[in-house]
Amino acid sequence: MAAVSEIEREITALVDGALGRGVGSAAAVSVGDAGVEIARVLRGHTRRVPDRGEPIDARTWFDVASLTKPMATAACAMVLVGDGRLDLDTSIRRWIPDATSTGTVGQLLGHAAGCAAHVEFFRVLQHGVSDPRRELVAMAAREPASAPGVTAVYSDLGYIMLGAILERAAGAPLEDVFADHVAGPLGLAARYPGTVALTGAVATELDDTATARGLVCGRVHDENAYFGGGVCGHAGLFATLDDVARFAAAIVDTAAGTPRGRFRTDVVNHFATTAATPATSWRLGWDTPSTIAGVSHAGDRWPRTGSIGHLGFTGTSLWLDLPRRRWVALLTNRVHPTRHGGSADHVKALRRSVNDAGSGTATTSRA
Repeated sequence: MAAVSEIEREITALVDGALGRGVGSAAAVSVGDAGVEIARVLRGHTRRVPDRGEPIDARTWFDVASLTKPMATAACAMVLVGDGRLDLDTSIRRWIPDATSTGTVGQLLGHAAGCAAHVEFFRVLQHGVSDPRRELVAMAAREPASAPGVTAVYSDLGYIMLGAILERAAGAPLEDVFADHVAGPLGLAARYPGTVALTGAVATELDDTATARGLVCGRVHDENAYFGGGVCGHAGLFATLDDVARFAAAIVDTAAGTPRGRFRTDVVNHFATTAATPATSWRLGWDTPSTIAGVSHAGDRWPRTGSIGHLGFTGTSLWLDLPRRRWVALLTNRVHPTRHGGSADHVKALRRSVNDAGSGTATTSRA
């Protein structure tokens, strides 16, 4: 218990320091080891402006941003692949005939289908279209693409198309695919709120730009997702710390040979170890930590072998150490009240220090 308390004290000090510097208004951390949570920290309030919100707890909703990619999109894909309803080698055009990319479903998952990184589709969508969800997918599919399998480019557009492919493979809306294939079997409360704002969520950005959304709270922060109907393959998922910890435990347990929910061990390990193009850190739905010191958001003490993870623009991250069934989940709203003013650098420093504290390296050396 002493080692656990030490981890919690160290992470609490790191989180309090970040919040004191204005890195969002809230932070929640879960550290797991051997498939069991060993440390938890919950600090801060749901908002800073226009007044201070309520203190957060384990049931407070966070916009997990691009953690949607591994937690929802890749997770649903793993289940559908395991069920034989989705083939990673199938052409994107099998599911989206007018797609510009000639790549495969697997290349989309590994960011190697030649898709552009990001396009501000919301500039058009914010003026109103009859079916914003369908139009967002169509716009992403029509965007010019380079040759697939050559290089990896982290792409929201690829995951927007993946969301549509999952819907077509499963024969249901993406929010229902996630609920039926991932959230329900794992006992997660995590969900896509879509166009209906969730209550009890931390606030994200005070948007005074041309989109004039005001204080975004309980609805997705990402502009393309916001104006594209709220339910997307690249963003739109909301989750609690309990949800992210439970999901992390399911992945590390399944990878180790004890399947959870509807996941299969062989499929999870295939996604965790397969690169869609040479010389990339990306796997299918996941990233891996850089080997260059001082670079990775995973920190320098997090293991480089058997590790996968992902970040979210709002200030979230999840890193998994598969051999040790260990995880560190960090949820923040670093974009509150603004994404500017150095918050990206500050949250990177927080991620690195929290992951170093939660890596278990120091505890192991003392044992």
